[in-house]
Amino acid sequence: MKKRISKFPFLLACIAGAFTGCQTPTQRVAAPVNYDESDYLISKNYEAADKLIDQLKNLQASDGFIVASFTNINDLEESSSFGRISAEQVASRLAQHGLKILDIKLRKDEIYVQSALSSGGNPGEFLLSRNLKDQIGPQHDISAAVVGTYTTTRYGKYTHVNVRVLQVEDGSILAAHDFSLENREIQGLLRLASRN
Repeated sequence: MKKRISKFPFLLACIAGAFTGCQTPTQRVAAPVNYDESDYLISKNYEAADKLIDQLKNLQASDGFIVASFTNINDLEESSSFGRISAEQVASRLAQHGLKILDIKLRKDEIYVQSALSSGGNPGEFLLSRNLKDQIGPQHDISAAVVGTYTTTRYGKYTHVNVRVLQVEDGSILAAHDFSLENREIQGLLRLASRN
């Protein structure tokens, strides 16, 4: 007589696997494309995006990201061609990694505000706006915002850049990276400043 094998344990394993699959981080299947490493700015911004990806381990398929134009750390309202193209390049690289990047154009004051000394904050510290947390974020399913700041050294040789991923819900830092650029490579982009 053949021994009957119960299917019950197998079904339990399948059910458990299904629930586990719902709770595990999304596997990003997109592979970053190759790029021209001789292009100075693209290389630096793509490398920065790769560093952020290395720190983002618990992403879900529903997590939506926005990327804001990088701003001058000394003036929240000031951006430049450098700040805008850097944000676009970082967004491109993150999308190549399989992240859900939402192409939503928001004003800077809709994304973050500059903390004031009167409130005990650092004037160079940017905080996510309440409008983004309570209205824009939920409306567009935005889970995190990628923001960047830059400043040029006193003698104008380098521009230091900080880029970070902030969780919209509470403003906590999910990933961050700092890097420096030689001004001789980007000085034309830095000159073209603008205000929103």
